[in-house]
Amino acid sequence: MISFALRRLYQDLEQYFCAFLMVLMVFCLGAQVFFRFVLNASLTWSEELSRFAFIWLVYMGAVLGAKERIHIRVTAFHHLLPARARGWVIPAADLLWVSINLTFAWQGALQVGHLLRFSYISPALQWNMALIYAIVPLGFLLMSFRIVEGYWRDWRRGTLGQVPETPDPGGVPGRGPHPDTARAPDPGRAEPAASPAPSASADGAGRGGPGSPGGPGAPAEHETGPRRPRPPGGRDEP
Repeated sequence: MISFALRRLYQDLEQYFCAFLMVLMVFCLGAQVFFRFVLNASLTWSEELSRFAFIWLVYMGAVLGAKERIHIRVTAFHHLLPARARGWVIPAADLLWVSINLTFAWQGALQVGHLLRFSYISPALQWNMALIYAIVPLGFLLMSFRIVEGYWRDWRRGTLGQVPETPDPGGVPGRGPHPDTARAPDPGRAEPAASPAPSASADGAGRGGPGSPGGPGAPAEHETGPRRPRPPGGRDEP
């Protein structure tokens, strides 16, 4: 039970933390509005705390996007490459991404160290701003960790190097949808049946012959209304 809870906490840490920051930010803003317009007394710390929560929420949301692989990618040229090259373009881009993340993390750590040596205190909460700036190196390090963890998971599943599924609604202009993203027919979806072409014999076309709507061999769907039973004499009543 404890191991299951710890595993869920590790897997969904970003979701829980982002939800907590969102609730905290909404609570601070709502409390500020209530105190200012209802009790005619404003809070001194709510606006600053909501701003700090929003800053942390942005970085933790970026970490969550890296873990779920939902960051925006420009893939216009990706489908124009050969199939062998497409499998390594995104890993090369992610390697460059991790390198940039580590650079920002290092610079953020230097900034946090500077704020620890020369303290800057927030006016309302009286917090050291090094605590707020700590999200910069922490966020970029967590992003890099989640990216590497995703490739480790792909290697264990045997899917490393495969082309990831990306939306391609239009395909290449003039060439139709790309074969890698073309939708396969769904066996559970019923396709509309094509309407049968009207067929009429050469001698019956246009003059009520067999196969024409007015001929003796016309199908029952051309009749309007229910058929009346014939009288015993065999003649239809007027």
